[in-house]
Amino acid sequence: MNNLQTVNRSTPQLVHAPSKQSVTASDDYYSLQSDASSNDDGTAILLSQFQTPPSHLQSPRASKERIQPDAAVPTIRQVIHQNASPSPIRRPLEVHFKESETIKRKPAVSEGVVAQRAADPELSPPTPGVDDTPYIRFAIDQLTRDEELLGARRPENSSEGLYPLHAIVPANSQGHHEQRGLSPKQERQSSETVIQHPNVSFPRNIFLPTEPSDGYRYPTLDFVPAPLRVRSLGLLLLCCLLMMVLLVFCNIWSLRHDGLLQYDGVATGRYFLFEFLPQILAGIIAVWLLVIQVAVFRTFPFTTLASAQNNQNSRILHTAALFPNNFLIPNLSFFQYGEPLLGACFIVFWLVMFTVPLQSCLFQTRYFTLDEQEVWRWTSVQGVGWTLFALYVLLYSALAIVLLRFRRRQTGLKWDATCLADIFTLVHRSNILSDFEASELRSNIPEKQMPKKYRLGYWQTSNQPSKNFHSIGESNAPVNRNSVEQGKTKAKECEEKHTNNAEYEIERGREFRSPTLDSLQNDIHSSVIQRQWVPWFLKDTFVVAWIVIAIVLMIAFVVVSFVNRAVERGFVPQLPAPTTAGGFSPANFLYSFLPSLIGMIIFLLWQPIDIYFRALQPFANLSQPGGATAENSLLLEYTASPPLKVTVKALVAGHWKVAYISFISLLSITLPILGGGVFTAQYFPQDNQVRSAASMPAYIALVVFVVIYALSFLVVWPGRKRHLPHDIRTLGQLISFVYQSSLLQDAVLKDPQTKTDLVTRLLDGGVRYGFGVYRGMDGREHLGIDKLKREGVGEMLITTGK
Repeated sequence: MNNLQTVNRSTPQLVHAPSKQSVTASDDYYSLQSDASSNDDGTAILLSQFQTPPSHLQSPRASKERIQPDAAVPTIRQVIHQNASPSPIRRPLEVHFKESETIKRKPAVSEGVVAQRAADPELSPPTPGVDDTPYIRFAIDQLTRDEELLGARRPENSSEGLYPLHAIVPANSQGHHEQRGLSPKQERQSSETVIQHPNVSFPRNIFLPTEPSDGYRYPTLDFVPAPLRVRSLGLLLLCCLLMMVLLVFCNIWSLRHDGLLQYDGVATGRYFLFEFLPQILAGIIAVWLLVIQVAVFRTFPFTTLASAQNNQNSRILHTAALFPNNFLIPNLSFFQYGEPLLGACFIVFWLVMFTVPLQSCLFQTRYFTLDEQEVWRWTSVQGVGWTLFALYVLLYSALAIVLLRFRRRQTGLKWDATCLADIFTLVHRSNILSDFEASELRSNIPEKQMPKKYRLGYWQTSNQPSKNFHSIGESNAPVNRNSVEQGKTKAKECEEKHTNNAEYEIERGREFRSPTLDSLQNDIHSSVIQRQWVPWFLKDTFVVAWIVIAIVLMIAFVVVSFVNRAVERGFVPQLPAPTTAGGFSPANFLYSFLPSLIGMIIFLLWQPIDIYFRALQPFANLSQPGGATAENSLLLEYTASPPLKVTVKALVAGHWKVAYISFISLLSITLPILGGGVFTAQYFPQDNQVRSAASMPAYIALVVFVVIYALSFLVVWPGRKRHLPHDIRTLGQLISFVYQSSLLQDAVLKDPQTKTDLVTRLLDGGVRYGFGVYRGMDGREHLGIDKLKREGVGEMLITTGK
């Protein structure tokens, strides 16, 4: 039991006595007691301070109810003892009481102190000369910060913060507080009671965008993939220009000089020149455009994240595809991202795909009288020629727009992000990973999540402003929601203690989601849920349908072609065959354009199958029981490779299915080329009849390619290893597989300077990786990509099912 200390009797003393009134937790953490020794004026008051757990915090309103408005409130200052030592370390507190005064609480000038103000303006008027900006900033942050930042009300080991705080710490748990570590000047300035909430912490270390000036250590983030560079696009622009010149020349020359060349029959050099070469040239441009479109898709999400114009671009991570999944219909997605010019360019690219069927009917034969001789000559179809000219003018303009769009623009990339490892390096030090909680089993983010401003570029932190790094992050947001020690994230003690506590989740300002986390732990072990997704056109039902349809149509095509030599003898076209002055023949146009159009549709239908098999191959390798090396998984870049290159690379790596499907993807362009030039209207004098007959060498080649194409559907069965929990077309869907993976803490992904540096790190040591259930940095089980074996954790569980 403490006794009153000997002090000047003109002032009441602060004593240590048990309180009879238990006010559990006010915002200022004090309660008033009625029993105390009286002073000369017959008045007494005792002030004691308490420390309260965070789960019992009361609102300021409840705090004010504990203090009677009419009661006088003491102020506290230091007591000067007559017999005190010259430089005391600890000074007791003296309470002065004046009936006419109330406490005027204001923020202390010293750093590290949060001053608690009453909510009533009459009790706490603004204090002149005191800057309230830090406290207004703090209030705004608390109202606008996302749920994870609101969840920062947990004990911290350090009291350092962005906001000025001073601590009044307990003295030996005796019920009173003293000020420690203050200079005499600070003690004079802190003459009023300022109390820190011991269980509230504030963001200390945040992401700050930066633009380093050292171009050698930090290269400019303007890398553009090869298909989008000036050399590649310039060469394609030159091809378009030459095509336009040739079209104008053929149209004008054939009108002024009675055609182009004399007709010399089928299966000749001139027949190949006019019936197959135009489609071949158009087919080369079409395939080239597919490569350009894939490069635009792959680069666009990063370019958008690197741009400072889009203020709410977080949904780009979850909606912008890294590769196209459809070429049969025009892609309009760029319009919704605020890129109308790119959207218009992709419409033009889609239209140019059908220049191959138009090129197949560009030249026809016409009967001319020259020097009193009647001859058949090749001539150009004027309507088709000028239509093609207009399409190539549009293509030229679209390519110029794409060239300007990506020239000297910040793409946010140091090199082309073509593989999984390239993407994972961009989130190695990211502060947005907590936004992907429990996302490994879902395809898209919840609609309730508010858009945020993400950025791809160089960053520094408020604690380490001299160290720059390259990452995707959120500006002015905390560096991490968890503390990282030795590559393993350790949850805060409070979080470990209250993981399944709904009250604690509400206290953190978050929706209580333990049922979701519990269900996640159950679902990730289910082989059905692990392998629940595959593109709709690769589902078992559709694959069976494709096989049946392809084989039935192939058989019908072969039977109709060769029974009774129907194709060789020809058939009545049922349309007028004579060619007009403009070179147009209805029969020739129909039987050239229609087969080529069907062949072009077949070619475009195969492209999504090819692209998805390329994209799924790393996951198929990772899903093997023994995992895969980085060379066969994290570093595979099939989706970014052109057709012939990916075929060769897949053959070398032993990925036979990818190699074959990619080869068929390129081989199928022969179908519209051959289909558009195989039929022509021919005059049969023995029957005195015009019939549409085929050039048999070209037709036999066409039949062979059709049979190969149809039988290739037997190979597209994806197998269980290519089934995943959700789609993999977006950045967010790929990040969902590693957001808790210890792989992101490995040194191999830490700030590589070049792609060669990254590849060298990953190939060193022969580490194997897998796709399955792993122990995450939060201590929970997650589904995704990690090292197959980790010391102290064991081997990850890989389940492919039946």
